[in-house]
Amino acid sequence: MTTEFVLLYGALLALVMSVIHFGLVFNAALAVADAADAVLETAQSAEAADFSALAVAKAAVGDERLVRDLAVDVQKKGGEVIVSVSAAAPRIVVGLPIGVRHGTQGPVERFIPEGRR
Repeated sequence: MTTEFVLLYGALLALVMSVIHFGLVFNAALAVADAADAVLETAQSAEAADFSALAVAKAAVGDERLVRDLAVDVQKKGGEVIVSVSAAAPRIVVGLPIGVRHGTQGPVERFIPEGRR
């Protein structure tokens, strides 16, 4: 009875820890997607010449314990803004993936005066 309990307990513990790990990775992926959307919104506005993309992403993520090593890349090409945000989730189980990344793009907003439409 004790041997079976020890063998099953190890497998059950590994399964529970894996579920918790993937839940944290999924949560980090959602936070990174929200951060990419927030940075894109800020970068699209016509007045956003100088802004800190990392500060906007950190404000969108909120709790820094859920997402680590946050990196933001913003590129403006022509009339498009391309945003890429990457981060790492907390490591629970060694060997399982922790990296998350999300990219989004959209047009730059521009103001056209009434007479030029």
